[in-house]
Amino acid sequence: MEIVNENISENSAQEAQMRRKRSIEILRAHNVPYIEHLPVIETSDRVRIRTADEIARRAVACLFAVQVACDAAGGRANLKKSRKFFSDKVAAFGVEGFLTQKERKVFRDKCTNQEFCSMTWKYEAYWVLLWALGIVKELDYPADACDCDLAINAVAECDGMDALLQQVHLRDISEILDEADLIFRYDWACVEARIHEEEAPAGLNPDVVFERHCALNWLIDADGTDDWDNVSTNT
Repeated sequence: MEIVNENISENSAQEAQMRRKRSIEILRAHNVPYIEHLPVIETSDRVRIRTADEIARRAVACLFAVQVACDAAGGRANLKKSRKFFSDKVAAFGVEGFLTQKERKVFRDKCTNQEFCSMTWKYEAYWVLLWALGIVKELDYPADACDCDLAINAVAECDGMDALLQQVHLRDISEILDEADLIFRYDWACVEARIHEEEAPAGLNPDVVFERHCALNWLIDADGTDDWDNVSTNT
């Protein structure tokens, strides 16, 4: 995230400041700690605006990798079968070229239990992509894990990418930036608590917060690297 600099327009600076103000009001309502001087995030004229197709393909690739990881985490006896099933799904949805390095490893290589477990948490990042596509109606307060059944069915009920895209109503960049600013501040509170060896405040789930932060920063390409596996979430 970057503090607004002197080279951007007055309107953009005002947009960023108002967004921070709205976020702080939400933090106060939930009794989440914050600091006034935490920087504002990028503005709508300074971020990458992704297409519905790009987000949808990233979401589908992520989901199928997560499903393999979930099957592995539940016991590796059926891992070979799971990999074959979801590899076929990857091909059917045409997202072979959208798998990241870590996702490809889940499909093809020997993984540790920790690697599989870490991939299962990407459900929360995937949930954010469904929200950005308008399939998930809202992002609730990040205290609990997402609705996995809804998350799966959003794709399972489609026979291909075209069918999925027919359900999409891409959110405006301003909505995405609002959530990106808010999660930035939720994550700061979680990190601050961890530094002081305390529980996350106000019922926040730090794992949910982190994965949402990753997804929202990817949506706006906040760090300019376009790397889903290694999104920067500096607070």
